[in-house]
Amino acid sequence: MVINADGTTADASPAALELLGLTLEQLRALPPGALSPEPPDPEAQAAFREQWEGQGTPDIGGEATMRRLDGTSIRVKFGITPIEDGRYLAVLEPVDRPTQQPPILYTAGQVLAEWRAAERRMITIPPDTPEWHDMQAQIDRFRERYQELFKRR
Repeated sequence: MVINADGTTADASPAALELLGLTLEQLRALPPGALSPEPPDPEAQAAFREQWEGQGTPDIGGEATMRRLDGTSIRVKFGITPIEDGRYLAVLEPVDRPTQQPPILYTAGQVLAEWRAAERRMITIPPDTPEWHDMQAQIDRFRERYQELFKRR
């Protein structure tokens, strides 16, 4: 999907339209946040946008629940990256996880910092212990998130 700077949709692939259960005309007519399961909080959105723009609008990834217009909900992984004309490219991928989970949001910088911290912690843990395997799984998730952000570029 291509998202305008004001949060409205400019364009979407046939796969995105099928995932969302909408036509392009319906999607373009929706206000920002219309597919959110909860009503948007303008103050929280403004605070997030101010912080995000203050960081130079880095790529964002995460997971969220989207509510289709027919009332059904889907859980998606997403990536959002700025494009040259001031708009944003948003990539959605359905995931098989409960829709009641809270949204997850991260930037490449956050993922990289947490990944490095986990690797530093891992060296202090005896190998082949349950804690070591848990830390390895966490590092694998950070690696996957980081790679997902860059695959979308």
